[in-house]
Amino acid sequence: MKKGKSILKSFLFLIIGIVLVLGTLTVLFRTRSNDDQETTETKKEPLHIVAIGDSLTEGVGDSTNSGGYVSIVDELLEETQNYQEVTTSNYGKSGDRSDQILKRFYEDETMQEDIQTADIVVLTIGGNDIIQTFKKDFLTIDEQKFIAPEKTYEQNLKSLLTEIKKINPQIEVYVFGIYNPYYVYFPEITEMQTIVDKWNEKTQGIVNETDNAVFLSISNLFNQSSESDGKENQLSDDQNSNATKVVNPYLYEEDLFHPNRAGYELMGEVLFKAIVNN
Repeated sequence: MKKGKSILKSFLFLIIGIVLVLGTLTVLFRTRSNDDQETTETKKEPLHIVAIGDSLTEGVGDSTNSGGYVSIVDELLEETQNYQEVTTSNYGKSGDRSDQILKRFYEDETMQEDIQTADIVVLTIGGNDIIQTFKKDFLTIDEQKFIAPEKTYEQNLKSLLTEIKKINPQIEVYVFGIYNPYYVYFPEITEMQTIVDKWNEKTQGIVNETDNAVFLSISNLFNQSSESDGKENQLSDDQNSNATKVVNPYLYEEDLFHPNRAGYELMGEVLFKAIVNN
């Protein structure tokens, strides 16, 4: 009888021990899960992007009228679910040269306030500076005439980056380079590409001297069909003519200068990858 009571008592102690152990483990597991959840939620912070520049930032040529690369990078970043919320402020204005963009920066207090609290600023700048000079000597380019405009552009870009960093020293800066929209249509005008390459080299040098800044090359972005997709994407037969019509699938058909929606998607992807990797 005593032996039976002893076995029963040992069994009860075993059951109680198991219950206590399971209870402790459950509490620890719940606590750890809550801590992990709180840590995850803490990591998810809002992201604010300020975009400044010319028509490329405004989104001219985007058939959806949703803001070109700015809206696209917004969507791509939202899809990662790494941020609590992604917001953008678009200060793009079609036709602006670098001096006009800099002037708007000095005069627009709202832009400055946005930069002060933003995480990222993105620039498209310089395209109109070079095109303005190019139009004066179309098909008969004199590289010497681009020297003075280039110097002015460089000073404007340096001033803009300096002022941005004064307002927000920690902000991440991304600067798009310029591209030659006439490459596919006028490949024989090699001087234009040479000038574009020089301006991009200068821009990259200035960006590299700026803290926490990244240069985004798009010089060949809209010409990649010639390298990867073959001639069928560039050339279409005109049934009413023996001539061959040149088509760039990434440029806006109305002006053959600005990117279309597909072109802006390429720009958005370039910016998205740079932000993720930075």
